[in-house]
Amino acid sequence: MSEASFDGRCAAPGCHNPLPPRTGRGRPPIYCCPACRPTIKIHQHHIDVEVDHVPTNDGERPSGRVWSVALRRGTRLVVVATELGRPSADNLANQISDLLNDHPRAQGVAID
Repeated sequence: MSEASFDGRCAAPGCHNPLPPRTGRGRPPIYCCPACRPTIKIHQHHIDVEVDHVPTNDGERPSGRVWSVALRRGTRLVVVATELGRPSADNLANQISDLLNDHPRAQGVAID
């Protein structure tokens, strides 16, 4: 059992908020809010879309089909495409970003 359950404070590191009152039966709360629960934080990692190129010689500008597109979440990386030209890599990265950041609830028709 954590120390938080004994002193009435949240068990999340760095959080000193009081625990909510116990309601009904079951386990007493050990976190003050859903944001402090570790299981919630696991699902909040952001996915980054990266465009990168193979290493070049000292200071040379990359050219040709040397670009790749990858998705990164924390320390995990998945390469989606390689050997792309820069315009193709940028276009693919933009399409993936649009797909990942698309919020259907935000779309709609403007009311005049």
